Amino acid sequence: MRKLIWACLFVFFIVPPSFAQDSNHHGDEGQILALENAWNQAELQHDPAALQLILSDDFVITEPDGTLQTKQQHFDFVRDKTYHYDLLVSEDFRIKVYGDAGVVTGTYHEKGKYKGKQFDRRGRFTDTWIKLSGSWRCVASHDSLPVKD
Repeated sequence: MRKLIWACLFVFFIVPPSFAQDSNHHGDEGQILALENAWNQAELQHDPAALQLILSDDFVITEPDGTLQTKQQHFDFVRDKTYHYDLLVSEDFRIKVYGDAGVVTGTYHEKGKYKGKQFDRRGRFTDTWIKLSGSWRCVASHDSLPVKD
């Protein structure tokens, strides 16, 4: 028991504070990753209510064509069942936490039908997250399609 106490004291007093911060950031990164995946599920299920806990009130998304959507406009889009996904996958996540801010970059692949017309798109995204009252919320998102030669 005495060895366990000494080991705990060693870790608490001797291990550099930056290690503790890195550990906290890893926890934050895991939370943000879970929220990114929950966001995809909310879109697949046409569930804007689930997004209420993910997006900040002043959320804005920049679409590949340059248009902007507010949180409410994005809710309307998610609610629209004429937009049907067969596939919605985000990958290649890179998450960096800076205190109470986080930036996520990655790739996406979405495939399905919109008003009877097939679509199959791949692109990149950047999401900006802020920790508000202890919870992570996405405040801005930017999607882009790959540049074609």
